Amino acid sequence: MNRLSLTAVAGGLMVLASCSQEDVTIQKSQDGYPISFRAGVLTRVNPDLNYEKNPATFYVSAYAPNHMSDSGITPDSLFWDEPFYLMGANLYASSSNQKWPSREQADKVEFFAYAPSLDEIQNAALTQVNPNDTRLIDNYKNSIKFFNLCNDNVPLDPMGQQLTTFAGVQLYKGFKLGRFYVATDISKQVDFITSHISADVPESEDAANLGVELKFKHQLANIELRAFSGNSMYNIEIAGVRIGRPYTGGAIFNFCDGKGGVDFAEGGQWGISKSPQRLPVEYIYGAGDEIYRMGAFNNLTSDGQVLQSPAHTTSATALSIMGKGGNAMVLPTLNAAWAGEENPWIASKYSAEQDGKDPKAWDPVNEGDMYFSILIRVTLKPQASEINTAQIYPYGNNTTMNVVCLEKEKNSNKIVGRVENKNVTPGANNEIVEFGWAAVPVGVNWERGKKYVYTLDFSEGVGVQDPEDPKPGTAIIGEGIKFSVSVEGWDDQTYNTNVPQE
Repeated sequence: MNRLSLTAVAGGLMVLASCSQEDVTIQKSQDGYPISFRAGVLTRVNPDLNYEKNPATFYVSAYAPNHMSDSGITPDSLFWDEPFYLMGANLYASSSNQKWPSREQADKVEFFAYAPSLDEIQNAALTQVNPNDTRLIDNYKNSIKFFNLCNDNVPLDPMGQQLTTFAGVQLYKGFKLGRFYVATDISKQVDFITSHISADVPESEDAANLGVELKFKHQLANIELRAFSGNSMYNIEIAGVRIGRPYTGGAIFNFCDGKGGVDFAEGGQWGISKSPQRLPVEYIYGAGDEIYRMGAFNNLTSDGQVLQSPAHTTSATALSIMGKGGNAMVLPTLNAAWAGEENPWIASKYSAEQDGKDPKAWDPVNEGDMYFSILIRVTLKPQASEINTAQIYPYGNNTTMNVVCLEKEKNSNKIVGRVENKNVTPGANNEIVEFGWAAVPVGVNWERGKKYVYTLDFSEGVGVQDPEDPKPGTAIIGEGIKFSVSVEGWDDQTYNTNVPQE
């Protein structure tokens, strides 16, 4: 997953590869002392900062509140979107050697920091867009940027939207990211962290060399799905996940509160449109992923013996089914559960416009549309020494569902890649297997900075057909998928931010 680039903090001076061609020096000049930072991500489990794994680079804008610009209208901006690189021993510096103002010029400086870069945020957002739709691509690129500082109590029209379209949020002066779009491919999503501090201008070189401490916070929600099945008749294999439909676009992040203040615990706020964009986000296992198996499977050993390997049959043995895509990073979302057969055709309401507009959405107050969908293959449990057993789902008549065909190694669970259909000739030691989507309605109220873990129980059934299928909401096998949810520390797996929740 394309998360924040993280670097373990170690002693000694180090220059990252991303800035290896530029010399970063720290020296006093007549303009003031060089600006440097110490940075970590706040944890909720431990009130201290996590300095073990930090962003390799973050971006800072700064201004001196009581030092006015030449116009005399707004505070003087020191710099905008300046990259600060990790230099070692948790010290960050800029390649351009940005300086503090003198004490005569100002006594405080406001710093606003974020990561990853706007380019990375844009690239993630563009996974929503048809690569041939140049107009929509330009619209996205032009809208994903920070606003300049506005005057006190002057409402800001966020990217052409009226203030009334944002629920309960008055977007006054301050630094704002607009707009934010979530990648629809989970493997290409990015984490988004921010920090703000009002720092005193240092009076000495020693004070400046200590660096300003930035306390970053996660501003997205982290979603993980786990699964198990204690079914006595069927084996279930998983090869993908879909989260439908969280907020995926049209959000404005504002470092300031409703009146332009910047000193509040959350470090900023999201302005979510009353009619936000909602699209499914998903990850289908690819090359190198291993199919997640629930049940007792017979396997041949190297000497031809049959070995039964039960896996993930109880809640205690349930593990993540997110694959190499990693956990989903989504905008804070409040949405009611999809009604299944009572409201089957929700997919048709999300067709993308061809004239450069965003995909359609509708009011979630009147119609809930939230669900999870799991890409599954259901087979009978083996009898005695059986190796291959009958496939129960996807059905033989595939006109009632969307089928995903994957090529896998015959003697392992490892996926080689996705293929167009089951008639493709696989490699000599490979085979083609079919998977279909199985959905479970779920209502959510996801808050930023929190990780939500859903444990799905397939013991009594495998859910209903996906909203994207020809017969959405139709029961597949047995009863619906049961689930439980817990809020845990921010995930520490390799592809994520590797820190607990704030």
